[in-house]
Amino acid sequence: MELLKVDEITSRIRMVGPWEYDSKDKILIRETRFKDFMEAMGFLNKLAEIAEKLNHHPDMTVCEYNRVIITTTTHDAGGITDNDMKLAQGFEKILEGYD
Repeated sequence: MELLKVDEITSRIRMVGPWEYDSKDKILIRETRFKDFMEAMGFLNKLAEIAEKLNHHPDMTVCEYNRVIITTTTHDAGGITDNDMKLAQGFEKILEGYD
């Protein structure tokens, strides 16, 4: 996998959604809230299906009972690759169903 340059990361992520790029740790971060714990877990299960298809697995954290934090990076490449962008797009697509 080829690393994306910082300007490409920031440009592409703006089109995907409200993700943040942490240039120090070379990760993408996204946080969102759901109405309750079960909705948060249902969302994570759907995201896990996308991650499995991509063979690219993010860190997924449930805080409190309804706040979900996702971080993604391509460890083997040492930063952000196209797989991270695909995962972010999948996240946003699933999230559309929760509006």
